[in-house]
Amino acid sequence: MDFSESVKKILKSRDLSPSDLARLTGYTPQYIHNLLDGKRRWNETTINRTCGALGLEIKIETV
Repeated sequence: MDFSESVKKILKSRDLSPSDLARLTGYTPQYIHNLLDGKRRWNETTINRTCGALGLEIKIETV
């Protein structure tokens, strides 16, 4: 699963909209929609802000 799909699932489970995430992160709603729709690429800053706003932690595991 990619990061956008993970964020969408979390937003849905918490009954939040992309616009709510925009308010929490300080980005515009259009920018968040573009990230989630794959029209823009996530970068370290946007990932960190999103994780901070949603209380998430990125964990990399090797298999």
